[in-house]
Formats: sequence, structure tokens, C-alpha cells
Amino acid sequence: MKKWKTVGMSLMPVCVWLFLQILLSAGFSVFLVLLSVIFQNRGGLGTEILGYLQTQGVYILSCCINGIFLVIGIFWYRFLQKKEKNTEVRGMDAKSWLRLLLLGLCLQLAVSLLLFGAQMLFPKTMEAYGQVLESLGVNQPGIWSALYVGIFAPVTEELIFRGLTLKILCQSFSFSVANVMQALYFAVIHGNLVQGLYAFGIGLVLGKIVKKHKNLKGAVVCHFAVNVSGLLLGSIPLGPGGMAVGVVVLTGILVLLRDR
Repeated sequence: MKKWKTVGMSLMPVCVWLFLQILLSAGFSVFLVLLSVIFQNRGGLGTEILGYLQTQGVYILSCCINGIFLVIGIFWYRFLQKKEKNTEVRGMDAKSWLRLLLLGLCLQLAVSLLLFGAQMLFPKTMEAYGQVLESLGVNQPGIWSALYVGIFAPVTEELIFRGLTLKILCQSFSFSVANVMQALYFAVIHGNLVQGLYAFGIGLVLGKIVKKHKNLKGAVVCHFAVNVSGLLLGSIPLGPGGMAVGVVVLTGILVLLRDR
């Protein structure tokens, strides 16, 4: 019974996050309708603002939703930290930061290489996945889409899944089981099969990083590197050969930089 209660509690951070999305998205939709009525056929600055909000509004809204959750989530996370008996935090030197940035880039290249292979085997599935990436602004990132994908998404998602969710699950489960469960939540929340599959693997790695460093900073940095390198690779014509070389080279560097 205690374990089922823990599972229910572990879903609360995601539920709060989704509730904020539904609530603010509904409010934003109403706001856009009101603006369209007010500025209909009037032209000028008002029409330009309306057009900007219609094209960039989803990214602005996503940044606002994640910003609001961060305020709630940080207090929630600190509350859970106070309840823990062992609050050890390990320091991170420059080599650790570099290693995590390179690991994020390596993960992105590895995923991109696998997706290239999947494109040949499952063209229809990958076409739908491409539409998802386009809606996120990966192919042509703007200021707001880059801010969301590069900053707000890594920080908020790490706080939810490797922070709150993982801490709650570890109250009743071993770390290994809790890590698999949070990675599964992370996969499901992405909403499509392709992203879900590699999000699960990356989620496991990020959970291990939190376990090693005893804080969220390392996972946030690695997640940041994954997302930002994804934005950059979207505008760089790097073929599968270049990706494979990148993975091999980065893996070699990571081996050399590993803790002795």
C-alpha cells in the first residue's frame, strides 16, 4: 500500500505541471480571441502584436508555464530535501562540467545517428516525428523557441523528473527501480513514440548523474547540452558519417576525462 501511495505522489509534480499548461493555455486562447476581436480590420501596431503572438505565442506561453512551475517546484524540492536524513552535496570541478557538456553532445549525436537509420526503416513514423520537431522550432529556432528548448525545458524537466519525482520514488523504492520509473514518466510525457524511446534512455542517464553528484546541477547541464546541440544540429548539414565520427571521438574524450 505504501508503494502505491508513493507512486501516486510521484505523479503529482507532472500533474501540477500539466494543470498549469491546461489552465494557462486556455487563458491565452481566450486572450488571443479578445485581441482578434479588438484589432480586427484595424491594422497598425495592434495587428502586428496579434500576429506576433499567434506565431510565437506557444513558445512564450511555454516559457511562462515553466517559469511559474519553477517557483512552485523549487520550494517543493527544498521541502523534500529537508525531510532527507542524508543531505550530502558533492562539489563539481571544471572537469566535471566539461564532461557533462560533452556527454550531452555525445548523446545528441548518438540519438541523431539512430534517428537517421530509423528514417530509412520507418519513413512514415519519422515523418510525423519531423513535424513535431518543426512545431518546436528546432529547424528554424527563434528567440523564444531557443529560450524554451535551451533553458526552460532542461531546468524545469530536471526539477520535475530527476528532482521531485525521483526523490519521492526513492522513499519507497531502490534507486534502480525509481530511476527506471522516472525515466518512463519522462518518456510518456513527450507524447510520441520516437521521442519517448530516446527520452527514456536519456532519462536513465540523467538520473545516474543526479545519483553521482547528489544534486540537479549536473543533470541540468547535460540536458542543456543535449537540447542546445539538437538546435545547432538542426541547422548544420552533418551526415551520418560525421555523426558517427563525432560519437567515437567524444566517447574517447569522455573515457580520458573519466574519474580515476
